[in-house]
Amino acid sequence: MSWGRMQSDRLALSLLAVLIIAARSSVAGMACVNSGYCSQGKLTPFVGDLYTSSALREALQARSYKKEVIIMVSDLKRLDSFLQAADSLQRLGLSNILLLSHTEAMCEKISPIVPNVGCAWSSHKHPADLAGNFYVWSLRYRILARSVRLGYNALMLDTDVMLMDDPYKYLKQPPFNDITVLNQAESPFDPNGGVLYVQNAAPDGPAAFMFAEIVSRPYRWADDDWHTAGKKSIHQTCLYADQDGYADVLADMASGYMLFPKAWWCLNEAVRAEPKWQQVHAAMREHMRFHEVWTDADYPVPGSWHLLTGGPTTPLRSLHLRMPNCRGWPEELGGPWYPPKRGEFSIDFLKQLQADAPHLPLWPDAEIASNAAAADRLPTERFAFMPEWLGLGYWLRGRHGFWDPHVTGNIAQQVIAHTHFIDTHANTAMAKRVVPMSLHRYNWDLPQRASGSQPYFACNGLGSHCSDLQVIAFSPELEKLLGSSASWHEYALIVRGLAAMGIALDRAVVWPSLPCNTSWVSRGKPVDKPPLQLGGMWLPWSTHAGDLMCTPWPYVNQECLAGGRGLLPWEFEHFHAQHAGFEFEASTLHALHDKYDEHELIREAHFGLGEHIVEIDARSEMNDLQTLQYQPIIYLDNFVHVIFPDSMAQHKQAYDNVCEECTVLNTEAYTAIFDLNGDRGKKNAQPMASLALSDRPAWLKRGRLHTRAAGVVD
Repeated sequence: MSWGRMQSDRLALSLLAVLIIAARSSVAGMACVNSGYCSQGKLTPFVGDLYTSSALREALQARSYKKEVIIMVSDLKRLDSFLQAADSLQRLGLSNILLLSHTEAMCEKISPIVPNVGCAWSSHKHPADLAGNFYVWSLRYRILARSVRLGYNALMLDTDVMLMDDPYKYLKQPPFNDITVLNQAESPFDPNGGVLYVQNAAPDGPAAFMFAEIVSRPYRWADDDWHTAGKKSIHQTCLYADQDGYADVLADMASGYMLFPKAWWCLNEAVRAEPKWQQVHAAMREHMRFHEVWTDADYPVPGSWHLLTGGPTTPLRSLHLRMPNCRGWPEELGGPWYPPKRGEFSIDFLKQLQADAPHLPLWPDAEIASNAAAADRLPTERFAFMPEWLGLGYWLRGRHGFWDPHVTGNIAQQVIAHTHFIDTHANTAMAKRVVPMSLHRYNWDLPQRASGSQPYFACNGLGSHCSDLQVIAFSPELEKLLGSSASWHEYALIVRGLAAMGIALDRAVVWPSLPCNTSWVSRGKPVDKPPLQLGGMWLPWSTHAGDLMCTPWPYVNQECLAGGRGLLPWEFEHFHAQHAGFEFEASTLHALHDKYDEHELIREAHFGLGEHIVEIDARSEMNDLQTLQYQPIIYLDNFVHVIFPDSMAQHKQAYDNVCEECTVLNTEAYTAIFDLNGDRGKKNAQPMASLALSDRPAWLKRGRLHTRAAGVVD
């Protein structure tokens, strides 16, 4: 039986097991038992159009538990991310997800893949250019606002999240249980659009209005085909990004005025520089009163939380949401920002909101100045930013070690882990998959369900040939020696030798990591507890044995991985496990050369491992190694420098290409250090040590490769 067939059969059995587990009603031992919100096995799937009120009620009844629903959106491109996020919820006993997507046609493709959840769409009217991500971002806030009107509590999540603990265990206790809107922070005063929770909101109150207004604001400009907005020099699609719309509307809720501070940035630079608009912006900031309306306080938490929170209290930044009003559209605030009459898009949405709860009034129309007094009489609702341990992104918290129990010394100090943005030299979409891999929280069976492909990035471009993937790696003992490397210069030279071996043998390379306490990696900073301060170049992660390793982020790119070029360490861990017990051998190649005399030992500043590097001739070695061609894994027991003779010009060109394109090996790449004590995202670029493609230390000695040992992969 071929390895590919065995893989397929094993994967089919694994997927069957996943589906069986997901369908079980038993939640014994799951985290949700403590909160009482276990929904696993208690819900029914929903597939359908949510445009009508009756359809939305049916969907919420099917997909909610105790009036709690988790709203998420996906498409086929992001389905693996959704499956991973849903898997993290199901491991906690939570399955009350309402999944939204673009269209009925998209849901017809998605729902068979997630039969226990289903898929919903909406056929409402919307501007033609509100498409792609803009559309689904708007859709989820639309469904959120409508769900709040119907009396549901909603947790809204991006798909690039991992749930590390049951959020309801915390959201339903002080100090959070009397907060209406709890939101991940994007910055000290801006909300993140992808992680928020709404509970006990009044159907005609400020929170319900806020989420409806996020949807409605660009609709109002589209009502007259952006004519009114155009007169103010606002570009079309302004606030189509939901996070911008959220920040814009939150200013209204804090001030009681209809303000447009984020929309001000939709003006072109020349218009913003005009004295009139500078004055309008200054007036908006004055009315926002952000530094006055926010309250910062520390609240005691139960003793059972202390390992998670890092102490007996938790900080909380909050404000009171007020119902805003245009208050006559004062000229000092820019005058009327909306067309005088509503059009089809906003009217359709208003009718929908009214139809969802016909027995309940809507909030006072914020565009009518005479409603100002009524707006001021409405009770306020409390808004707060989640503490960092409850909900925050990888770049601001996860990479500093707080998500890694081996670094914290006890548990992951995070409940909702949001990958969000990776501000470094990595492919963003790939990085979002890599973060859960590095934390050993990635379900390797799920990519097959999402796309019918193998889970490795190396498979991109290989098609069906991915089942024939073979790899070459440093032996575990050799990789540990990298901790004694003296510089980036030396590391790059060593890894280039591995890349050359991969090309010569037509194998994917397992890109090596370094211990984070390597002197030139840690730069003297401690690596035994959070916060880790390793800079933007390194992805820190712990082995199962608890060793803290650092992988260069630039490996996480198609140029280093796709087309069979390379595997990341967690991919190799899975690849290795897939061969455990199979009747395949993994050979170790040992390079032999004459020993260095003591006076010849390398003492150059940039090198500490010179005596372990052996120069070999690719042509003679490859002929001798043909007997290993069927073995899936080959280990190198020495570092090598490979010489390609003229007869292997094609291999030499392939080697030059990977060195040029995979920036870890490219001397034009650079290490980015991010100063989070200053402006977020500020970069101080430090050039790497110079290393040309043709560089070869003069002291290298020639050697030969030999098969040292062979055995069954274990």
